[in-house]
Amino acid sequence: MAKDDAEKKRQEKNAQSRQESTKWQRIGNERKANYDKNQKKLERLKEAKTKLNKSVKSFSQFEDQVMQYPTKLSTGQFKGTLRDKFDEKAKKMGTTLHSEENAYQQNMAKLDAEIAKKELEQGDLFSAVESAFDMAKNFLASIF
Repeated sequence: MAKDDAEKKRQEKNAQSRQESTKWQRIGNERKANYDKNQKKLERLKEAKTKLNKSVKSFSQFEDQVMQYPTKLSTGQFKGTLRDKFDEKAKKMGTTLHSEENAYQQNMAKLDAEIAKKELEQGDLFSAVESAFDMAKNFLASIF
């Protein structure tokens, strides 16, 4: 009779361990899904950063060209008030372009911050996934 009681307790403990293992497996799967979703967001952010970097470079080159217009044009045939107005407009365009470039740089900084935040989240999520799967594995190991 004692042998039957011990066997019954062992089977109950095994059933309980299987339930706990299943629970932790489900939690691990949910955390893995969150990790995968966050990874896709991170990849999109990095892609956006790459595109923004290219845009900033192109924009910066355009700004440099605009800023060089007054010095590139000869003052021999292009002078007087018309030249002064041109130089003033070119300078104004350069200032406006520089302001726009600063806005691009601010967006770049925001993207960098968001990417860093997502990378930290990924580390936390990865640890949570591993922890949940380890718990499931430990409960299964206790059965055998």
